[in-house]
Amino acid sequence: AAARFVAGGFGENLVVEELNEDNICVGDLVRIGPKDSTLTGGDNGCVLEVSLPRQPCFKLNQRFGVKNLAPKTHAENKTGWYYRVKEQGYISAGMEIRVIHRCQPRWSIARLHHYVHRDKVDLDIAKELVAIDVLGDECKDVFKKRLQDAENKAAQRNQTWTDYHVHAKTMETPRIVRLDLQACSIDGPENTTIPFGSYALVKLPNGLKRSYSIVTGNTSLFTLGIALDDNSKGGSSYIHTTLNPGAIIQIGDINRSIKSNGMASHHIFIVGGIGITAFVSTMRKLHKINQTFELHYAVRSTDEVSFTSLMSGFKNVIHIYDKSKGVRMNIPQILHNRIWNSHVFTCGPDRMISAVVSAAKDSGMADDEIYYENFSTDTTGDPFSASVITGAKTTSLEVAADKTLLEVMREAGLEVASSCETGSCGTCRIGVKRGKILHKGTGLSTEEQDKEMLCCVSRGQGHIVVELGD
Repeated sequence: AAARFVAGGFGENLVVEELNEDNICVGDLVRIGPKDSTLTGGDNGCVLEVSLPRQPCFKLNQRFGVKNLAPKTHAENKTGWYYRVKEQGYISAGMEIRVIHRCQPRWSIARLHHYVHRDKVDLDIAKELVAIDVLGDECKDVFKKRLQDAENKAAQRNQTWTDYHVHAKTMETPRIVRLDLQACSIDGPENTTIPFGSYALVKLPNGLKRSYSIVTGNTSLFTLGIALDDNSKGGSSYIHTTLNPGAIIQIGDINRSIKSNGMASHHIFIVGGIGITAFVSTMRKLHKINQTFELHYAVRSTDEVSFTSLMSGFKNVIHIYDKSKGVRMNIPQILHNRIWNSHVFTCGPDRMISAVVSAAKDSGMADDEIYYENFSTDTTGDPFSASVITGAKTTSLEVAADKTLLEVMREAGLEVASSCETGSCGTCRIGVKRGKILHKGTGLSTEEQDKEMLCCVSRGQGHIVVELGD
């Protein structure tokens, strides 16, 4: 591995002497050009602006063959940083690079790393960083999410619940149950329209809270579709086996999930299994207003196709991919052959979502043309316990239904590196010594899931034993 630690080994484009994460600040303007020249453009070089810290992912571990190298680069502030081009020009090795303007002297790359990866509770700092115009969106979004999460948790503490009873319970497919929920009483106008693409926070009689997409309906009577999770110990299994018509459940907030910018000329929906519930109401709305769209729907078998009665009006644009018959969806081809100004919407397993996002970008689609609802990275779930091994010490922890193992470990004073906290980058991976894991996120391969977990999104089942690396 040592032989690979050379200039360019981390995939960097520029290697510079004397500048480092401690003495370069976000927003710095740097000039690259011939020594002592003040000109820019063409052969005279360019002007760049420091935009955000780089966030190396788990691929560094594989490249260098060093376990947990990615989090170590964060811990040592040796990640590098990104530039945006302010004035174009040609550059070459040996040119002079110097800082010509500094607008944020308090915010070195190293200090930013501290608040991105270590101190995640200082909300005043998060507000300050969100307000810095020159900070890149990728980094700024981390702090926006942190503020939003804090706001959501505060709202949950003050959550108001409305009683609904199970008006009807029917099996849509062998694995998907349809629940029709009717309000016991309405505080406000009856039959208030629920925006298409919404989901409801549900509190079950056993105390568990889950979010489910609303398939159709209004505030007086609406429909949910819930698939039986083979690993469930109280959410979908309770609904399928115990919850009966007449039972009272409570509904909290109803919110829009995916909000498109409304600029698409055509819509492409790519879904797998229960992911169909996220978009039925949206497609019905588009059909009603004569907007064009197409649905690509992957299922285990045709027996698993759900809510067909609600989609009968546009069955001519529905394409079913039956796995039991060997029919596979070619996502790159679907997106390559798309109509001009199409936007793509996807919901399903992590691997499907990753495949859609990757294929969309490869086919030239912009970020604001790609939308996804990742139902499997909901970090809530059944409570579990964990024994965390750090060297010679073992810490026993209880992880509540609304918390992640990462959060609980940090509350216990254990240092755990993380970055995206959505299960994508792999930075928060920890070793699993014993116990069953409900894996979520895309940061681990199938083989890696045998011995590791992403503690920011994945959950244990019952009791697990995990180990933190060096």
